[in-house]
Amino acid sequence: MRRAIPAIAAAAVLLTACSGTAGTDPDAGEASPHPRPTWAFYRPPVPLPRRAPGTLIRSEPVAAPTGARGRRILYHSRGMEGQDIAVSGSVFVPAGRPPAGGWPVVAWAHGTTGLGDSCAPSTDPYPLGGIEDGSALLAAGYAIVSTDYEGLGTPGPHPYLVGPSEARSVLDAVRAAARLPGDGLGRSFVAFGHSQGGHAVLFTGEFAASYAPDLRLLGVAAAAPPIDLTALARHVTDLDYGTGRLVEVAAGHSAADPAARLDSIMTPVGRAGLKVLETGCDDDVIEAYAGLPARAVFTKDPRTTPPWSTGLVRDSVDALPRGVPLLILQGGRDPIIPAKLTKAAVHRMCGRGDVVAYRVYPRAYHNVVPSAAPDLNAWITARFHGAPPPNDCR
Repeated sequence: MRRAIPAIAAAAVLLTACSGTAGTDPDAGEASPHPRPTWAFYRPPVPLPRRAPGTLIRSEPVAAPTGARGRRILYHSRGMEGQDIAVSGSVFVPAGRPPAGGWPVVAWAHGTTGLGDSCAPSTDPYPLGGIEDGSALLAAGYAIVSTDYEGLGTPGPHPYLVGPSEARSVLDAVRAAARLPGDGLGRSFVAFGHSQGGHAVLFTGEFAASYAPDLRLLGVAAAAPPIDLTALARHVTDLDYGTGRLVEVAAGHSAADPAARLDSIMTPVGRAGLKVLETGCDDDVIEAYAGLPARAVFTKDPRTTPPWSTGLVRDSVDALPRGVPLLILQGGRDPIIPAKLTKAAVHRMCGRGDVVAYRVYPRAYHNVVPSAAPDLNAWITARFHGAPPPNDCR
């Protein structure tokens, strides 16, 4: 049963796995709080033979809308040290025969779910349910490829809000999906993500040309994206659930840097809650630190203490050059990603010469996609049809 959490905390959760009776997870270090029948799927061969990024390890069917096909995939990618790792995800394909060149692909990047294995969206019995606007995208004739990200579902920690890790996971999922026999996916794609996923797809826009030149990225749509991580880390502790979110951010950078031992900058009270990072998901972490100010959890502030503070700067989006059209979607009432921070970031993007369509929905909160869906779908369609991208920087 899902635990009760404050309403504002619930609003922060884009997609969170439910708690429940403990299931058996072969990875003893990351026990699952909910019963799943397919944990063996997520465990790659040991040792994992080195293969090219995007090589399929295995796939299996999952539930999909009537007439569509769904698969869970496990594929090769690259970890923070360049090592071969396994990453999981999902693929959904429209009914019918693919067009010439294969189905156009929308690579979906999900928002914050947590850092434990069971927080991987593909573990859900109906994984399409967590893909925003998924049914409409399928109906429009797009295949959807969704990564879980490094360390969610599969062994190892999740480098939460670490841009290069997210980007590799997105790009290698598209590569792997193109190798599924009989599904007919093409190699042209648009990347679309919300919240953490907005951060992921913006980094995908930076890494695509150098990391995956075999793919053709046509555009990046980012809804409520975390862009300036340092500013957001300062902002988040003003929110009721902010200390738990700051713990997640610090843990994500610790996953990317072995020298960054999170427990070394935490109080005994802070360390007491760390286990929930592995055994629970986002709402569990928020609950574990509810009511605690940051000073009660940290002996040193990760926002000002290297290497966490330098990681926040490194994984901010502001410094990234990109060569693809951008669509930035923002809710005017978003309490998590403030509109003023996104507006300032877009101004800096325009100053660099980026091509940006910037859309603000004054009455929308963090979950801006329902309000933005007509604009989003039209923009995606225009990218696949080669129309000139709108540019609000002029």
